[in-house]
Amino acid sequence: MSGIDTAVNQETERRVRRGLDRSYALAVERKYELRTGIDQARIIIFSDLHRGVRDSADDFLRCEKAYSAALGYYLEAGYTLIVLGDAEELWECRPAPVVKAYRATLQLEAGFQKQNRYYRMYGNHDDFWEQESGIRKLLGPIFGGPLPVRESLRILIEGGPTDACEFFLVHGHQGDFLSDQARTVSKFFVRYLWRPFQRLTNIKLTTPATDFTLRDDLSIAIYRWAEQKKGMVLIAGHTHLPVFESRDHVSRIEEQLEAARTAGDGAKAAGLRAQLESARAAMREQGGRGFSMLRPSYFNTGCCSFSDGDVTGIEIADGMIRLVRWPDDAGDPRAKVLQEARVLDVFTAVTAL
Repeated sequence: MSGIDTAVNQETERRVRRGLDRSYALAVERKYELRTGIDQARIIIFSDLHRGVRDSADDFLRCEKAYSAALGYYLEAGYTLIVLGDAEELWECRPAPVVKAYRATLQLEAGFQKQNRYYRMYGNHDDFWEQESGIRKLLGPIFGGPLPVRESLRILIEGGPTDACEFFLVHGHQGDFLSDQARTVSKFFVRYLWRPFQRLTNIKLTTPATDFTLRDDLSIAIYRWAEQKKGMVLIAGHTHLPVFESRDHVSRIEEQLEAARTAGDGAKAAGLRAQLESARAAMREQGGRGFSMLRPSYFNTGCCSFSDGDVTGIEIADGMIRLVRWPDDAGDPRAKVLQEARVLDVFTAVTAL
């Protein structure tokens, strides 16, 4: 079993703690909340689309097909859609051309809004939507009226192990120095240096999701903030790295392998050992830390801008929480469940402080 990596930059942890404290207090004060039963919830959470203007620097372009298929399914199946920030790439692009370029996918999202099943948060790359005037001018005509765009959202869960169970949703850039405090400098770099370079080289930095691990100071700091909150599960985006139950992919395979050995299932153990060594090699290649946290306090959606056209998200339905990927292994327009757990079990774990 991988151990906790404690080498976290203390200044990063301090900034993240302060940023999340502020964001949570704002959600409480302004009642940014959704209330649902533990078995009645039907929610899909996507983040980090980074919709651009359909040029070679547009990270969403190759993911549009998978994202549109997912929205079509969840709209008809009665889910509530939550877009958790960085829906548009407004560090690289101006807002109006992006909205024009992706009017069709925005109209799909508007289908949820018309049925009162749509929530949107802003991230660091689309914080333009903090301005009500911008929302009214550019998104209003598509969504058919006022569209609240919040910094955070509380999903209050009824029927859990206590009366104080909640998912806290936030983009995840709060306290990230380059994305929060130094965002003016970062925007300049991305718009005037990175985007032209990306257009020339067609380089994509977001690789497919193969390892669901907490692997940097920011993710660890977010987890540490969440684990102190009894009854809370934090769901974020921002890092583009899927995380499920605060645990990495390697740790999960290690547990499954040990169980197969104990059960005397040699064939299953052999297959799991192959998966384990492949995952370990991938982690070494990517420079990941690889560790398992103690409580399932932190989940991350991954993103909708992977370089292979996949999108990942967090699905909450039928009393389960799932990390899903569109399309499936065969490339068909349906969800592939990557990890899942009972919502009741998750909240039981985070209330046992």
